[in-house]
Amino acid sequence: MIYAVYVALPVVAFLVVLNGFLKGAKKGQIDVGLSLLLIGLIIISFFIAGWKLGLLSIAIAFISAIITRPIAARLASRFFAAFSGSQGLYVGSPPRRLQKISEDLGKPFDPSEAMEDIFKGGDRKSSAENALLDYCEQQPAIQALLKEFNISRQDLKELYHQLLMVGAGQWTCGHWVAASALAYPEPLRYLLKRRKESMLETAFNLLMYFERGAALETLSS
Repeated sequence: MIYAVYVALPVVAFLVVLNGFLKGAKKGQIDVGLSLLLIGLIIISFFIAGWKLGLLSIAIAFISAIITRPIAARLASRFFAAFSGSQGLYVGSPPRRLQKISEDLGKPFDPSEAMEDIFKGGDRKSSAENALLDYCEQQPAIQALLKEFNISRQDLKELYHQLLMVGAGQWTCGHWVAASALAYPEPLRYLLKRRKESMLETAFNLLMYFERGAALETLSS
């Protein structure tokens, strides 16, 4: 019985992660159902195998979720592409450092954290934005683009805020789009070439690029 539980745990953990990348009216209900199933499997492992193997089941679920995250993101992207008829290829999960920065940028507003920042004289969002700009400036391909288009650090920061204002401040397939758009050469070149075009359309096309690997130049035509 315990072996069946250990086999089921990685599968359910993967499905929980995958559902997190998907969209749809039933997403919330599916997430609740899968989460309850995962918790139920862990509780069963405690009852039938004792606390040591019960703790092991928690570790298995946690590690499985981490390991399968890139696979789930890629599969979700394939689902979106297939649904839309796109032939694009998923750009892949962001590098670990960019992912951490994106997680800080994409955190929902928390009043308690905001009050803490006021008392400590800090600003976590601003720190995360500076970390993003530092990351971009340290990438040789991004450096070359900034030099080619004569873009300053302040210009890059303003582009990030413009993307937020038109709806690119959202997650899709593991990417915080407003951040990844600045941190990858192809979308950044696309963004810089379209500075005089509709930013709303640009943001939507960037979303499609990170969500389903849609070709940016094709989307612009």
